[in-house]
This record gives sequence, C-alpha cells and structure tokens, in this order.
Amino acid sequence: MAAKRIDWNFDGYKREAHFFLCGAFESFKFISAFLQIAKQCPSMLKDNVVIESVFGSPTCVWNGGRALANVYYNKKQLQNIRDTYANLGVKVRFIFTNPFLNEYDLHDRYCNLIMDVFKELSPEVVVYSPLLEDYLRIVYPTASFISSTTKRLRSSEAQLNEFNHGYKYVCLDYDYNYDFVFLNSIPMHERDKVEILINSTCPKGCSARVLHQEFSAKRQLEFNSDEDCESEVFYKECPKIKRIMIPSSSPRDSTRDIYIGTNYIFPQDLDMYLEKGFCHFKIQGRELSTGKLFAEFLPYLIRPEFYPIALSIIDKSNNNG
Repeated sequence: MAAKRIDWNFDGYKREAHFFLCGAFESFKFISAFLQIAKQCPSMLKDNVVIESVFGSPTCVWNGGRALANVYYNKKQLQNIRDTYANLGVKVRFIFTNPFLNEYDLHDRYCNLIMDVFKELSPEVVVYSPLLEDYLRIVYPTASFISSTTKRLRSSEAQLNEFNHGYKYVCLDYDYNYDFVFLNSIPMHERDKVEILINSTCPKGCSARVLHQEFSAKRQLEFNSDEDCESEVFYKECPKIKRIMIPSSSPRDSTRDIYIGTNYIFPQDLDMYLEKGFCHFKIQGRELSTGKLFAEFLPYLIRPEFYPIALSIIDKSNNNG
C-alpha cells in the first residue's frame, strides 16, 4: 500500500523514469520556461528523471479530455511553438481524443493546419476515435499514436488487446494503477509501451468519469469550456466533487485527504513500477492554472534543494506574458 503523504525529501529514482508533461499549448510560456531552466541546470531534476514529451492541444474540435476555450494560435505562433520544443529536445504530442467526431470533422482546416505545421517533427497523437485515427494514419504517416486512457477499458482482455494495434504507447485506465495482478500479467516485452497516469485524484471506480469526458467533448465541439457545468449529470454524480462539497467539522490534513481512495501514485513509490519494467509516466492537469500545474510537477521532478529556484519559473513565465 502506498504511503498517504508525499515524501518531500525524496530526491530520485533507481532507474530512468520517463515523464510526459501536460500543458504543451495550454501553458506554453510556463512549460517552455521550465524546460529551458531544466536544460540549463539538469542537476535541478531528481536522479534519473527524463522529460520525454509535452502534451496538450490548442482549442479545436479534435481536442478531447477537457474542453478548452481561448487557446488559439495562428500559423506563425504554431511554428514558434514547434521550433521552441524542437530546440529544447522534447517531443510534442496532441490530445485528439474527442469521441464524437464525424467525417466532416476530419477535414477541419484548423486541425489539419496544426498537424501540417508539426508533421516534420513526427508528432505523437493520443487518440480515441477509430475514425480520426484511421484518417491521421493515412494523411500524416510520420505521426505515431498513443491509445488514450479516456477509452475507459475496464476489461483486462480489452486493455491488453490495445498492444496489438500498432500504438507507440498504451495509456492504461488509471483504475489499473494498483491492480498488480493485471500489471504483472502484461508481457515483459510490452511493458516499455505502457504509459501510467500517476497523479489522478479521481476516486477509484469513478462512475462519472465517462460522463465528464463526454460532456467535455461535446462542449469542445461547441467551442465552450467546462465552466458553469453544475447542472450536468456528471457534476451531480462525481464522487470527487461530492467529497469536496461535504463540510467537515473535524480538523484534518486536507492535502493528505485528497489522495485517499484514489489511484494517485506517490513519487517515492515509482521505483516499485520501474522495477517491474514500467518506465513511462504521464502527469495530467492541462486545465490547471500555472501555479497548480507546477505543484503537480514539483514532487515528481524537482530536487528539494532547488524548490526556490524552480518557483521562479512561474514568475518568469507570468512576467513574460
């Protein structure tokens, strides 16, 4: 059983841990500033940390997972983002997981412009819709593909079958994070294709997760954000929201409480996964503000003695905005 608090003195991993960081587009100024400082001062990172890629999406109909508003870029801006990440030596991946796309949506000019700008860098694309995946594989052969956790595959057979479809990585449903019977059943030669989402604080077995994803996908097709969603079914059924809304009359460590009953994997516990051959870890939170996003990165990536220097990244990215 994982510990219930983050070990803030933990300073590294026994083997290489490869991380995929959210906010590639949604928090571009912050992410690029963070990566630049990490490149200039690699000792800031915990032992054996490798930042392999950054992920996200501009506002567009292919986007899924979270509805985005006002995250638009023109062609020149997209080219600048592309060149910035290329110079920093990290891969870019797109979250194109909207499950409600039709044939008309495949030819959306803005979505295709995004892929056209990045195609020479062999971008990674996280996919849900077979319709979009088939289209992208034909039109953008330099891209590689990742099976999305939003597919919510709760059958072990269905989850294992994803390894047979030519994906670079398969991002597991995070209800498998502590299912070691299932994790141990994954063949060793497939484990370097497994991607584990490590920082979810959704309750295990959340009944509202699919409803939330579908709501966000529909909102994205209307170019609206997830704001003002209190009337939605998922909001009423979400155990996480219910827990936050219930007042507590007794003192408690709220920071500790958010991890109870979730699939959150603590930084000091990642060695357990690395020893089993799982080395690719995804940190979510692309809808978060810069400060909250940095708080997600901090315990996994940064050595404790560098916290003050790392915090200056937020100020730098904000002041440059």
